Amino acid sequence: MRVMIADANEQGRRHLAATVGAMRGVTLGACAADLSETYHAAESRPPQAVVIAESLARLPEFEVMQTLFRALNIRCVVVADTPLSGERLVSRAGTRGIRVTHMGASQDELRQCLFEVLLDRPAAGVARDVPPEQMNFQPGRLILIGASTGGVDALIRVLSGFPANCPPTLIVQHTSGTFSAGLARLLDRSTAARVAEAQDRQALAAGTILLAPGKDHHLEIARGGGSHCRLQEGPPVSGHRPSVDALFQSAVPVAARVSAAILTGMGRDGAEGMLALHRAGAHTIGQDQASALVYGMPRAAFELGGVREQMPIDRIGAALLGSCVRRSAA
Repeated sequence: MRVMIADANEQGRRHLAATVGAMRGVTLGACAADLSETYHAAESRPPQAVVIAESLARLPEFEVMQTLFRALNIRCVVVADTPLSGERLVSRAGTRGIRVTHMGASQDELRQCLFEVLLDRPAAGVARDVPPEQMNFQPGRLILIGASTGGVDALIRVLSGFPANCPPTLIVQHTSGTFSAGLARLLDRSTAARVAEAQDRQALAAGTILLAPGKDHHLEIARGGGSHCRLQEGPPVSGHRPSVDALFQSAVPVAARVSAAILTGMGRDGAEGMLALHRAGAHTIGQDQASALVYGMPRAAFELGGVREQMPIDRIGAALLGSCVRRSAA
């Protein structure tokens, strides 16, 4: 079993490396100091398991890490600072392929934890729906999606049914700037369409899904017919950069051709923009409370009156595509 170590504290990293390296039947892999380094190392050469410090597991970007781990069938053991904090992490981890131990655990206890978490490894790969082979979309249609906390899993479920000729799609997912490239590659694994980080003045093409990159610009629809996107400098909007509100507001001039969805997330980014789109004639969808990890952003948009339809996450992808299909003259 090859095991990777991730800990921002150099002393803690050395201690974990020495502990894991001395285990029978275990080969020590890469040792990373932050989540970005962990992500890229795990993606380039997937270990069977990662031992990660609680300080890193508590960061918001760990959500992206968990999704990568599931996609690559990597198991995870979080080393909590104390048994009490470990209990709290267990309640958060649920059945997501994560086990929790604590700093005071012996080498034998950590080894046992590693082997236990490996026993329930499922089949590798991100589950995806079989996309429709033939869908005839209306020319000029655009799909916009905004998400935050819990959004990585939600996006995978939405995009899994997108065919290779899906309408041009733009996504704002709140995450650290160092993770946007890896997140684009992760989403690209889950869909028949092509997912990439957006570039300034990039043409909006069928079969291409563009993800807002980094944290330095807003992703917007360029003025002049909605055929290009732009990366716009400026202060945070609704507390975020990139902002869902900035993307949605930029699409108001072409709202009649837009289908937009707001997914799980904390706060209210996207609510005002979705209301503006709805009033301008866009088809707007909000994730329902039962399926949202955090019902903050969808709730705000719904209560403001910007959501035309509320539905569970497993129906949103098909609903977005369905609203873009060319209707028969009959």
